[in-house]
Amino acid sequence: MTMTIAAPPWQDLFQRLLSELDHRGSADWQADQARLDPAIYHNPQRYQAERDRLFRRLPLCLGHADQLSEPGSVVAFELCGVPVLIARHRDGEVRVFLNVCRHRGARLIAEESTVCHKQSLVCPYHAWTYRLDGTLAGLPRPEAFPDLQRHLLGLRRLPSTVRHGLVWAVLDPAADGADSNRTLDIAGYLGELDRDLEAISIGRHRFYRQHAVRRATNWKLIVDAFLEVYHVTRLHAGTIGPFFADSVSVGDAVGPHQRYLVARDRTAEIRALPPEHWSPQVHGTLVHFVFPNSIIVYHPDYISHLGMFPSAPDETLFVHTMLTPKLPADAKEEAHWTRSFELMDGGVFNGEDLAICEQIQRGLLSGANDGLIVGRLEQNLSRFHGNLDAALR
Repeated sequence: MTMTIAAPPWQDLFQRLLSELDHRGSADWQADQARLDPAIYHNPQRYQAERDRLFRRLPLCLGHADQLSEPGSVVAFELCGVPVLIARHRDGEVRVFLNVCRHRGARLIAEESTVCHKQSLVCPYHAWTYRLDGTLAGLPRPEAFPDLQRHLLGLRRLPSTVRHGLVWAVLDPAADGADSNRTLDIAGYLGELDRDLEAISIGRHRFYRQHAVRRATNWKLIVDAFLEVYHVTRLHAGTIGPFFADSVSVGDAVGPHQRYLVARDRTAEIRALPPEHWSPQVHGTLVHFVFPNSIIVYHPDYISHLGMFPSAPDETLFVHTMLTPKLPADAKEEAHWTRSFELMDGGVFNGEDLAICEQIQRGLLSGANDGLIVGRLEQNLSRFHGNLDAALR
């Protein structure tokens, strides 16, 4: 019996990309020009609705589990106003908790975004001590709490799971009746993107480096920047722009998510190659957007995961995690990955993309624009904002 091997998920995207290189034929070129209300980027009520209905209720990708490679590894973030703690227990399981002591509410880990190693978690206020599975291990002067039910006072665990090496969690422990032991159906949530992530082997990549920074811009402006390629050869003219064709990409809506493939300077090479050799990292740049706030960019020899977590209408925690196929084996490989990270994180993402987003944010209240124009090269933005509006309704 002959086995049929499924074509890679990006093969159809490449065929469409070649057609787009030859002549503008995608449906986006038939789309109407649209406008976005500037208020969606600064209105406090809109921000509150997004935080409560999206960021507290939907599964969010918090990073790669390989960042917590050893038992006892712990990392803490404040995400969308929620103090979060991720820990790997000695049983190997990664668990996500609220970083809040059950006694008086102090934070157990004060550091943010830096991995530390702990045998247990001790509250700095009164030294209540928790195991890495979240259970309450002990407290000073227990006789002062004669009615204490220790088994009910473990750390509040968030619904979470690891899929494709990525840590997913819902930030509200009671969202839609969820409980801390609920297994999140991430495969169902991702839809067709689940197959993409498996095919590209993101789960077998290794955590290399991460940079978390708060920037003075609305989170949606950052997502917008990574959903269109109209700016790439212009804004990034001095960095990555020369490696890309001008504004050529094709994509699909996958439920509320999106996948799209961007033409690079080497895309035309695939005309002489069999389809199984078409690389979504070398012959193009594949991008996944996981609703509401994750962007995954597949560079030629590594992967960037970007998480946008709003902390105010005009402030966002931007977390860039670099994943490599393997850990560096020598000083030469270490220097290569370091240069790559510094170019993308410092030169491109923070130095160009986020800087322009901050400029836009400052201009939103000036009255210069009563609507922000969305052209045919930016139709991914229309899809994103349409899905946002539907989710908020």
